[in-house]
Amino acid sequence: MSDLGQAYTDDIRSIKEQSEAVPGDGDGIFKLFADTASLSQYLSKGKLRRIDHYSRMALLAAGKAIQDADPCVFAKEETGVIVASGYGALSTTFAFLDSYIENGDGLASPTHFSNSVHNAAAAHISIGYGLEGPSITVSQFDMSFISALLSAAMWLEQGNVDSVLIGTADEYCDVLGYCIHGLSKDKKKYSFSEGAAFFLVKAQKEGRSKYGWFEDITMGNYEKDTILIPEDCDLIVGSSTNLNIEDFFEQSGLSHLLSEKKIRYRKQSFSPTDSSMDAAYSVHALKKICYIKLGQGKEYGKIIIHPKLI
Repeated sequence: MSDLGQAYTDDIRSIKEQSEAVPGDGDGIFKLFADTASLSQYLSKGKLRRIDHYSRMALLAAGKAIQDADPCVFAKEETGVIVASGYGALSTTFAFLDSYIENGDGLASPTHFSNSVHNAAAAHISIGYGLEGPSITVSQFDMSFISALLSAAMWLEQGNVDSVLIGTADEYCDVLGYCIHGLSKDKKKYSFSEGAAFFLVKAQKEGRSKYGWFEDITMGNYEKDTILIPEDCDLIVGSSTNLNIEDFFEQSGLSHLLSEKKIRYRKQSFSPTDSSMDAAYSVHALKKICYIKLGQGKEYGKIIIHPKLI
């Protein structure tokens, strides 16, 4: 986690250049790929034989979260699973379509089909790690992680589960790169980082959390809602797929914050579910963070994150 701070800046110029850029570049797309080789430390190779890269990323991140959890407060039979994804298993989905086109419906790959559905990663996590609570997948593009957090909070509030393993996964594939490059009108550089991040969350009880807690989770429309930023928070603004960051500050009535030094912006564009990476960074920042994620159609998500304070 020590390198996460390098992904953020308090310089509005860097985010202005990034946020104005439309995906696509004559020199290609800058891509970062996830290495899942260490997954064999968590699950046997036999269990992983028919599992694709997308689900492997989710399994690896989930396995690390489970391994890091205190076994005294983590009961597998009372733990639900929520996976958030903007795109789902893109590579496997297109591989299945290729097999259908080439071989017909009678010989299309059943393995590709079973792994292509959005809920495949959540199912693999539940089965692989023996989690017996409910399992769902949330897909709301930029707002996927925020929406998933709201679902987890509802489960915990209603007492449906004792804890929730919640996380995100999104992958890069060549078809996505082709679309980004081919459909963009303005050929500027665009970066895409695939990956996964998971958290084990519980309802607030006595005692301290190992990493911190989510104080507030909100979704809304930034043109209609008044977005309140607590004075004791640092502000992190996540990148948007289609919005200039300066426009957001102007339309949301937060322009006065641009002159303050407590704001950080992402230096690069990432996947739709990069907000989970932002949350991971925030709990290691040793500061109270107000995180805002921007979406399409004037959407925004807000999370107030408390780190572990000694």
